[in-house]
Amino acid sequence: MSIRVSRLADEIRDIIASCFLGGRLQDPRIKDVTITSVVLSADLQIAKVYFRVYDLESKDKALEGLQHAGGYLRKQLSSLDLRRIPELKFFYDDGVEKKESIERILYELKNESK
Repeated sequence: MSIRVSRLADEIRDIIASCFLGGRLQDPRIKDVTITSVVLSADLQIAKVYFRVYDLESKDKALEGLQHAGGYLRKQLSSLDLRRIPELKFFYDDGVEKKESIERILYELKNESK
């Protein structure tokens, strides 16, 4: 990923995350959402927005809420100097769960070898 694309992805993440501050989004499904990262396609047409929630059981509702708010969030990106505003696609960031799973497996392997 080029430096320009990386910086633009960070700026998109910051703009979207700022929309959650100050009660600008009233949807209760997305009240506990944290935007973790944004990955842009090489042609800048698609932005994959990764999010986390505190309660894992509410991740499906949060995804629905984010998809519902997608038009508003995309409109907020109009402040960027782009020919086309990227389409937003939302994904749950399961990196923490994967890390914990790997650590648990390594811990079990270490204890088995003793």
